[in-house]
Amino acid sequence: MDSASTSGSTTRPVRRRWVGVVWALHWFLRMMLAISLLPYAWTKIFHTQMGYADYADALVQYGEMSPMGLLWRFMAFSPTVQGLAGAAELIAVILLLFRRTAWLGALIAAMDMSIVFLLNLTFDVPVKQLSGAMALAGLILLVPNLPRVVRFVLGRATGPAVSGVVSHNRIFAGITRWASPILAVIIIVGSGLVSGIGLNWGRAGTPEQISGVYSVESGGQETPIKGTDHTTDDITQIAFGQIGEGMKRMSIRYDNGDYQDGTYTVNGDAIAIKLFPIRKGAQGLMRDYSGTMDFTADRTGEGSFSLHTGEAELTITSDAERRFLFDRGFRWGPDTPVNR
Repeated sequence: MDSASTSGSTTRPVRRRWVGVVWALHWFLRMMLAISLLPYAWTKIFHTQMGYADYADALVQYGEMSPMGLLWRFMAFSPTVQGLAGAAELIAVILLLFRRTAWLGALIAAMDMSIVFLLNLTFDVPVKQLSGAMALAGLILLVPNLPRVVRFVLGRATGPAVSGVVSHNRIFAGITRWASPILAVIIIVGSGLVSGIGLNWGRAGTPEQISGVYSVESGGQETPIKGTDHTTDDITQIAFGQIGEGMKRMSIRYDNGDYQDGTYTVNGDAIAIKLFPIRKGAQGLMRDYSGTMDFTADRTGEGSFSLHTGEAELTITSDAERRFLFDRGFRWGPDTPVNR
């Protein structure tokens, strides 16, 4: 009897110690998953990961898009969908940061990141491994409560949630009882404030007077465009984006089919353009400028401007067909489907 009692007293602490270590690893993994999800959540909520639908993309043809570019423009077209995707990730983060709701946060995170992983695979987005690892982390965190999820699916009583503790030490438990939720609130609110301020709260910015999509007629003496083999006479279409504060995106289509994009800034009637290399092949997301153009703009009518650079003059007229995607707007009624 004494021998059995002694044996029991020596094995029980070892078991408790390993249980505590496992729950400590569980805690560490859910903190890492929550912190990893936060930047993606806030950038979607503030519409900066995919941005907004921009006139600068009006000249990009379907076949010129990369799969990732197609996905990004799809998400940018609907800020509501993008914001809801971010909200789903933020809800997972909030639930993960609290011990008693961590299992539900893990379930939502696993579902969120499984969808992201599928999109990354099918649209060839580079962060496939990261999104896959985050989905797997959610599933691992769900393991202690996986039987409850199965019982719920089968329509049976689930029982209480399993939420183990790292240590039963009174001092440790007393500190973490209040420190953990306070720290969780600081992480959530603090990251939201920092992201909101840094991302300008997702504001789309004020469009410039010249923001729009235009067809181009050239006149005067042709002027070479720095960094390209083209001149101003080669420009057939030009688009000035409406999104952003200060610097905004723009794009050009040439008569031989070449497409070039860049950025522009407006100072009074002066427009300063910086151009990236003409789009060819698998260019990366981060690019250096390859050329510049400077225009002075005069409004000549409703939706038309005259652009001057050197001895060249470009008469630009708003292109309603190229703006169709951006100007159509929302319709509630069962109208004739416009699927073009």
